[in-house]
Amino acid sequence: MGSLLAAELLKVRKRWLPYGLVLFMIGGAAIVIWVGGYAEWHDQNDLQYRQTSLHTFAFPWSIPSLLDSGQFWGALFVGILVSSVVATEYNWGTVRQALIRGQSRTQYLAVKLAGLVLVSALSLLLALAAGLGFSLLATSFADQPITLDVPDGPSAPEVALMILRAGYAVIPYGMLAFCLAVVGRSTAIGAAGVMAYIIAESITLAIFNESGTFLHDLRDLFPGHYAQALMGANRIGTGEYNHIAFRELPVPSELPDPNVAALVLALYSLAFLAIAVYVFRRRDLRA
Repeated sequence: MGSLLAAELLKVRKRWLPYGLVLFMIGGAAIVIWVGGYAEWHDQNDLQYRQTSLHTFAFPWSIPSLLDSGQFWGALFVGILVSSVVATEYNWGTVRQALIRGQSRTQYLAVKLAGLVLVSALSLLLALAAGLGFSLLATSFADQPITLDVPDGPSAPEVALMILRAGYAVIPYGMLAFCLAVVGRSTAIGAAGVMAYIIAESITLAIFNESGTFLHDLRDLFPGHYAQALMGANRIGTGEYNHIAFRELPVPSELPDPNVAALVLALYSLAFLAIAVYVFRRRDLRA
């Protein structure tokens, strides 16, 4: 199993796509800190806007802003990566070759998924590390103290928990892409499917959030509603911040309990995985 995973990681590492996606995510983190945060704070005279901008780039308030934006775009980028890696194997004809050599179908999917989880997690952490580096630099430029000792500020273990929440909220979208790519055997189906879903879900939830009818309760059907609950648990105090996620800021009082949200997201992820495994195990793979 270890050698199979090492081979899988080598195949992914040889692709250009993961590196390109990491650079895009680092660019997004730079936009959050320098454009949405420091530049706005430096140029604005309105006290409220300056406070919002300060909470976008200044450490540790920048952590929720980076994680909120990172979860939204990270889900999209992970979906593209997963779709490409899974579907390309069909185009190369290596799926059937791997099974002929004695690898079971379940083992093949497990190794593929484990490799993708490791590469995705490393990519997201690299982008976050770059974003935090930008934040520390911008905080220093603004002559603000660099400390976790702020009102409602998190401790170091709580910062780790915040990062885990954001990463956990990416998983259902990665599993959706995995499911679509396995079932459709196409990068386009997997990538376009998860992109279309994320955009449609954001628009739909925004409409439902403003609705006073039964539509308001239909938010519970969407994984994005529960992902928002985890992002809401990451907020430091009640101050607002700027972000580049195409959705409103999470308001914890209007969202499900984070523990319930984590359970529901796990169920969504398991459902997508079950569909992928079921279809793959029953599929006739031709040369």
